Amino acid sequence: MRLVTKYYALGERTGLLKDAVMAAAAEDIEWWAAGPPEVLPWAGSFKGREAVERWFSILREALEYDQFDPFQYVAQGHTVVECIRAGGKARTTGRRYASDIVRIWEFRGAKLVRVRSFYDTAAYMRAYAVA
Repeated sequence: MRLVTKYYALGERTGLLKDAVMAAAAEDIEWWAAGPPEVLPWAGSFKGREAVERWFSILREALEYDQFDPFQYVAQGHTVVECIRAGGKARTTGRRYASDIVRIWEFRGAKLVRVRSFYDTAAYMRAYAVA
């Protein structure tokens, strides 16, 4: 759990969570986000450091978060489950979205090896998808 909160602290200092994640990412890191990739370009599996950096860019291009508040952590062994209240607007449409996010962080020692994000994909699709 300390590692996850450390990432957010570093992210606040640098302005980007990506910087903190990439500093700790294993070479074989996998970042997975729920949803259909054909509608939500940040959804699906991104494997390797370069792909995870691309995931952060895709997300930033698509969404503008104005709320991102972690509110609960559960740690067991090398896994941390984090709950986040999040919201903002889709850059393409200007429509708002809001959803709690459950993010599962997995570590190998101090290295981040996998992150999975679960959220209300329908809320994001309503905001992001161009009809």
